[in-house]
Amino acid sequence: MNPRLSALRISLLYLVLAALWMLLGDHWLQMVFPEPVQLLRWMTVKKFVFLGISALLLFLLLQRHFHRQHATVNALANREERLSRALSVVEDGVWDWDLRNQRIYYSPGYSNLIGLPCERLSDDALLWENRLHPDDRSATLAAYQDHIDGLSEQLDCVYRILHSDGGYRWVHARGRVERSASGEALRMTGVSRDITRQRSNEDHLRQAAAVFEATQEGLLVTDSRGIIVHTNPSFSRITGYAVEDVLGGQPSLLKSGRQDAAFYQRMWEALLRDGAWSGEIWNRRKSGEVYPQWQHIRAVRNDQGQLTHYVAVFSDLSSLKRSQHELDFLAHHDPLTGLPNRLLLRERIEQAIARAEREQGGGALLVIDLDHFKHINDSLGHSTGDRLIKAIAERLQAVLDERCSLARLGGDEFAVVLESPQQQHASSLAQRLLEAMHAPFEVDGQTIYMSVSLGVSLFPEDARNVDYLMQHADAALFQAKASGRSLYAFYTPELTARARSHVQVETALRHALDHDELRIYFQPVHDLASGRMVGVESLVRWQHPQRGLVPPSEFIPVAEESGLITALDAWMLDQACRQMRAWLDAGITLDFIAVNVSSRLFSRGGLEERVALALQQSGLEPHHLELEVTESAVMQNFDQGLELLCQLRLLGVHLSIDDFGTGYSSLMRLKRMPVHKLKIDQGFVAGLPDDAEDAAIACAVIALGQSMGLQVVAEGIERPDQAAFLLTHACDFGQGYWYDKPQPAQALLAKLPRQSGQPL
Repeated sequence: MNPRLSALRISLLYLVLAALWMLLGDHWLQMVFPEPVQLLRWMTVKKFVFLGISALLLFLLLQRHFHRQHATVNALANREERLSRALSVVEDGVWDWDLRNQRIYYSPGYSNLIGLPCERLSDDALLWENRLHPDDRSATLAAYQDHIDGLSEQLDCVYRILHSDGGYRWVHARGRVERSASGEALRMTGVSRDITRQRSNEDHLRQAAAVFEATQEGLLVTDSRGIIVHTNPSFSRITGYAVEDVLGGQPSLLKSGRQDAAFYQRMWEALLRDGAWSGEIWNRRKSGEVYPQWQHIRAVRNDQGQLTHYVAVFSDLSSLKRSQHELDFLAHHDPLTGLPNRLLLRERIEQAIARAEREQGGGALLVIDLDHFKHINDSLGHSTGDRLIKAIAERLQAVLDERCSLARLGGDEFAVVLESPQQQHASSLAQRLLEAMHAPFEVDGQTIYMSVSLGVSLFPEDARNVDYLMQHADAALFQAKASGRSLYAFYTPELTARARSHVQVETALRHALDHDELRIYFQPVHDLASGRMVGVESLVRWQHPQRGLVPPSEFIPVAEESGLITALDAWMLDQACRQMRAWLDAGITLDFIAVNVSSRLFSRGGLEERVALALQQSGLEPHHLELEVTESAVMQNFDQGLELLCQLRLLGVHLSIDDFGTGYSSLMRLKRMPVHKLKIDQGFVAGLPDDAEDAAIACAVIALGQSMGLQVVAEGIERPDQAAFLLTHACDFGQGYWYDKPQPAQALLAKLPRQSGQPL
């Protein structure tokens, strides 16, 4: 509001009201008081009333004016006081430069910036200009002038200015020019901030960044949540991961899996407790290689103590580990053969004994001595003897599996540590080691025949410490040599007899395979609903020339242990296909013949070729052949097993899961198997129908098979109530002594179903 116009309005209003008062008042008094005396008296009263009202109005107007003026003055004073307080506490220097008069106002913060008291701050622009660092003077003045000339929208420059202590401070100045309507620069107002510490920190950061980038150690930085935010080139060199591969990820992608959860828990506890952790850790490179590294992790906190980052520094210990390994290898291995020496053998025996006691297991120590090796050295020389030792070591190593550890004790002696809870494994291994020496060795163009003698001691039966165990093995070795060499002997005579019995069974079984002593028996499989015989299961039997029919429980375990089970399976598959083809040609109406496939044959490879060959040679259609595979055989290597099942399915044969429920297959994996049947193990059928647990398991398997579109076969049915229970719960097929026992083809011929009109 314009004060002059307001005053004019009030004056005009007063003039109008006064004129109306005078004209209308006189007229009204003349009408009311016609007598001159009364009129004169009231005219006088009217004048004083007018003066009183005028004074009152003047008082009210002046009071209002002075009240507003006082309030305005107080508000300005308060604003000035607040601005003064704000400027006094602000560390930044505020300045206002009058460009016409070349005078500058400096805030109290500016005096702190250059170290001068406020009273020594003049308003002369030269005060600031003369304190500029000589190296920065021209660039700084040019930046100010560019902004004054309008070449830059805002002043923003960094320079050094002299402090009263004689040093220079880094200053970051920002400001803006105020211009007139014509564009003339009137004044410039801005803020100058001391960034000396920030500049120093930036220098330190640049130095740290240079170290970060150049150091040979790998560096990894994560935020407080463990998300990777920065790595250095050495990180990529060591791990193989590029920066873009890991940014935004977590360090867990480097885990090798060697350390368990407890290891990482201890690491995090140390980080939370001490703010740092150091130790050796195994990680995995991008290539998949697992390698050792020494790692130091430190937690980073801000000024308030809040966790902001984790920094990990690590170095690759692969070279150091290799050097240590080489030294350790020289200390613990035989230089000629590279095998563990006596020192390492003792350690491994101690570990094996400890594991056996902890896991209620066992094992054996086999000491091997070369027969008459001294003659080789004496006649052919030690060089030839050394090469023969290496050849023997390679041949012995080829016989062993993952349960065994071969060592050279020195001279012509070797030793094998076998970890196995079954005692016959030691005898079987000893026999294989003896047989491995039957073939001659070719050394330096000469054919050399060698034999060995072995002494075997068992733990924990014979001894629970290394010294006694080796003594007992040496004693057994002496017994073997005394018995004629090229033999093995156990420390305990009774065990020697049992072990030899195991080897005798294995030898006789090999003879049986070569001399047609094996027989194939067939057990009928019936449709539970109709009672009709729909198929047979093939079972192997051994007709020993002296002992008669050998129970499968005596020779099947030996066959599995020795690897002969593969030959038995192949023989069974061929015989079963030929027999089924002969039955079909004779008018027999069986739907299928089932053949068991051992886990060894299933996992060995080439099964689909064997099956295809057997079908081709026999002329049997694939849908008449059913292969029974145990679920444990498939689950040993599920992906490989599933692929093999699919290949067999493509041949057209039918597939059955034998002994279902005794293994560890999952329903997720079962539904992926291209199988036709599930066989309920006879262990679950035996308790039917009274045993509640067996009944529940049998019903569950039947229901599972129905839901997955699979047929269910129950084996081991020996009573009619078992068959009735299974039929009631919709089991498809059954086999067992209630229907018929396994018997040769000729004995079963009269019971086989056949086409109408076909003679027996």
